[in-house]
Amino acid sequence: MKVRQQTGFTLIELMIVIAVIGVLAAIAYPSYQQYVIKTKRADMMSEMHNIASEIQNRKLAQGRYAGMVVTDLTVNYPRQGTALYTVAITPNNPLTSQWTITAEPMPGSQMVNDGSLSLNYQGVKCRIINSTTRNCGTGDNWNN
Repeated sequence: MKVRQQTGFTLIELMIVIAVIGVLAAIAYPSYQQYVIKTKRADMMSEMHNIASEIQNRKLAQGRYAGMVVTDLTVNYPRQGTALYTVAITPNNPLTSQWTITAEPMPGSQMVNDGSLSLNYQGVKCRIINSTTRNCGTGDNWNN
C-alpha cells in the first residue's frame, strides 16, 4: 500500500499571503485615488479650454463680445454621469474681452477637497485650494 503525501497550502501560509496582499492594497489604493482625482482635474481643465475656444469662436462669428449668450456653457461638468464641477463665466453677460472661467467642485463630490479651477482670457490657469494656496501659470503647475 502506497502512502500518499498531501500537497497544498497550510493555513499559516495562506494567512501570510492574505496579509501581504492587504499591505500592498493599503499602499496602492490611496495612490490610485490621487491619480483618479488628478485625471478628473485635468479633464475639467481640458473642458475649460473647450469653453474658452467656444467663447472665441462666438466672438469671431459675431465680431464682438458684447451680447454674446453663454448660458449653455455654464452648466455642471461632466455633462454625462455624476457632475463634479459647476462652471461659471465672469463677467456674466455681456462678456468683455477679459473673461474668466471658473470651475467650483460640487459639494459632496470626490473633487470637493481638490480646490477650484480657473482659466482666463490670457490662458493663465489657476488652482485655488482653501482660498489661500494658488498654483497659477500657463504651464502645468496648476496640476500639482
